[in-house]
Amino acid sequence: MKYHKLVENAAKPQGFWGRLMIRSMNRGHHELTDWALHYVTVPSGCRALDVGCGGGRTVQKLCEMVGSGKVTGVDYSALCVEKSQKLNQKNILCGKAEICRASVNELPFAEESFDIITAVETYYFWQDKLGGLKELLRVLRRGGRLLLVFEMLKDENDPEKWKAVEDRLHIEAVSREEITEILLRAGFWNIRTHVRSDKGWMCATAEKE
Repeated sequence: MKYHKLVENAAKPQGFWGRLMIRSMNRGHHELTDWALHYVTVPSGCRALDVGCGGGRTVQKLCEMVGSGKVTGVDYSALCVEKSQKLNQKNILCGKAEICRASVNELPFAEESFDIITAVETYYFWQDKLGGLKELLRVLRRGGRLLLVFEMLKDENDPEKWKAVEDRLHIEAVSREEITEILLRAGFWNIRTHVRSDKGWMCATAEKE
């Protein structure tokens, strides 16, 4: 029962179980995020956006990487925004970070606002995935890079691997081919996927021409 309550708060954390879920995500995605960030260059002085920022751990990591730059985190869960703001309080006070509530399909930013965009373990929950990617392309600067990070990778040798989670949350694990195709449809180029076989993780990088 406790496990189900926790998992059900993965999409949009709220209340007691949402708080536990945010804490779990910050701990559980730490190694995954570090691994994926090795596949992108985060220039000092750049502007970075973390979509679906959750508890704010990725925002915190990016703040350490951007030097004199700035990191913005967005999430459509009010509780995630609150927790992310708390974790990044020092960076917010010095103007290095900002956290706001927003949906990936309606970002409150001008075109070409960011040099790099990250999305860790959030893509599954987007209602309009193609629309969300097109919106990210809109706010990404030319030559900028997108990083999508996934823990739920389809496994041909174990097709039932994620079935319990997929059924409960009404989401689907992803494959390299699916992600490459939808990124192309959204207008991205120079798309590359990377898999860590021992963990079953995947990340995808893409650029805006």
